[in-house]
Amino acid sequence: MKKAALILFGVFLSLSSSVSAQEETFLIPRLKLGIEAGTTAIFNAATNKPINIRENQSYYYNYYDNDYYSGFVADGQGYNLFYFGLKPEYTVTKRMAVAAGVRFTFNNSTLNSDRNYFLWKTAEDGLNTDYVRIRDISQRNIFVGVPLEIKLFPREIDYFVRHYFIVGTALNFLVSSKNDISYQNSRMEKYNSLISEQIGKPNNFQGYLYAGFGLKIGRTNHPFGNIEFQFPIYVFDNKRLSSFARTDNSFGIGVQTTLQIPLFKNHKLEYTVNND
Repeated sequence: MKKAALILFGVFLSLSSSVSAQEETFLIPRLKLGIEAGTTAIFNAATNKPINIRENQSYYYNYYDNDYYSGFVADGQGYNLFYFGLKPEYTVTKRMAVAAGVRFTFNNSTLNSDRNYFLWKTAEDGLNTDYVRIRDISQRNIFVGVPLEIKLFPREIDYFVRHYFIVGTALNFLVSSKNDISYQNSRMEKYNSLISEQIGKPNNFQGYLYAGFGLKIGRTNHPFGNIEFQFPIYVFDNKRLSSFARTDNSFGIGVQTTLQIPLFKNHKLEYTVNND
């Protein structure tokens, strides 16, 4: 992952390194409205297995054909995340800008059997234990959060393509969580409420710190776009991503695109603009 990040950064530098002798000075609005959308790919996400999953292979054995009809929930289950939001940005100096806004984040994680089903314990007393056969469970979570970011530009001149570095944090709060359960026998759907209660919800707060780099593409005194590559470097909440997934050593890479629209043109900063 580090090698890929270095390659991406080298490409960005080469795209933004052209210099032209034609430069002018303009007054550019300090405040911009950002409309953002992005996704984060998770590497080495480990499965956070609920205690109700039966893990003893001897209970799965079928003595009639010497095969295992059911399977197990292995590590590395599916997890994905995407978001969109509004993020106003204020230019503090020619080389620094700060941004904050509101972000809606959606993540989905799954528990899959590697064969036909896995067993889930629904009840237990001193003599009996009840199980249902489950093909897969997916959990969909919706968060409302606040992104806080600082952008640092190596150059003061506003080139048409201009690279920058970014550090930030995303503070997300759970507003909705839903479990979708697929059974081997559809008559077991009567256990939906019980199993969802046993799964529980993810923590109400989820957040992480990240760093990265990006490209501004377009004129700053007109609507323009950004593309960023972000690398989360620390996860709050004991590295839990959802009820079913966690990250241990590495988190992943995020890609974000933003449309920025200048606002309040009477509050401006004098910029040197490259006309290349």
